[in-house]
Amino acid sequence: MLKNDAMDNPVSAAAQESREPMTAHERSAWLEKAHSNGHSVTLTELLAYRQQPLRLPLPKRAGVTVQSGQRLSKTRGRGMEFDEVRHYQAGDDIRAIDWRVTARTGKTHTKLYREEKERPVYLCVDLSKSMQFGSQLLFKSVQAAHVAAGLAWHTVQRGDRIGGLIFNDSEHHEIKPQGRQHGALLLLRHCAGETESRGNVVDSNKRMLGSQTLLTQLRRLQQICRPGTDIVIISDFFQCQDAELQLMRALRRHHSVTAVQIFDPFERQLPPEFRQDIDIINAAHERSQLSASQNRVHLNWLESASARQQQLTTQLRRAGIAHVEISAAEPVQQQWFLGRVR
Repeated sequence: MLKNDAMDNPVSAAAQESREPMTAHERSAWLEKAHSNGHSVTLTELLAYRQQPLRLPLPKRAGVTVQSGQRLSKTRGRGMEFDEVRHYQAGDDIRAIDWRVTARTGKTHTKLYREEKERPVYLCVDLSKSMQFGSQLLFKSVQAAHVAAGLAWHTVQRGDRIGGLIFNDSEHHEIKPQGRQHGALLLLRHCAGETESRGNVVDSNKRMLGSQTLLTQLRRLQQICRPGTDIVIISDFFQCQDAELQLMRALRRHHSVTAVQIFDPFERQLPPEFRQDIDIINAAHERSQLSASQNRVHLNWLESASARQQQLTTQLRRAGIAHVEISAAEPVQQQWFLGRVR
């Protein structure tokens, strides 16, 4: 798990809201340095995260061991993969006997299984319509791509395989876990919309047309993820209802699941102009004033947003799902500090 101190964990939403927002000059300077326009993504800006990855809260990996028999590893995330067949030896698990080889050779053979060296990571990235919004620095969809890039490069540095599901409202792209940087590059090209429809890119990805929702992707993750996979869902979770939460709980039984929630400050607090006294002019051109303290639109907005967020936070915690909140109004590096994984 991550070391338990302030520099090892993403900044909480409360801490984010207490900081002064970036000035227009600071936003402009940051966007220029990041090669970003804030509303669409290029591969160039995502490749920059190779030098500043975002660490996942994963347990320390155990050494590779060779075992005989089909025993499940006690450490979640480590499966047993077939290694070789050899002559049966005293003490071997009889359940691991390879009867086909035994029948063919006339001598008893047993299968050996090796503890998996790699831990596959799946990033599920939501680029649906609700993510195409941003009031200050970045669209939520752009921030989601930045988070995915940081996590993807960290996975590559760990030596693990990276795969993912990138989806919008009408289609999704499926990247099977691959080692080195191949999986990361495919995933980031899809986030940037720069994937070419030829060669191994088509072979490594599956495009599905029709209605694509968070629920659809969670069902797909159930089908394709091997036990012990690390799953990171990057979304605003606007589509997260009882059915989605039930599937996330089901995934949690066999996988490590992290929910990275991307939000925009506008969704949680009205801008200053909506929090001041409001002048109202009716059809007869008669002017009146509505006090901000009496503005039910403002109050209802805050109450509804607060209730939705509290419910989501509570449900994720009860399900044992790690929950990280990232604002689209600030660079992710200022919110998700690099910590030491142990």
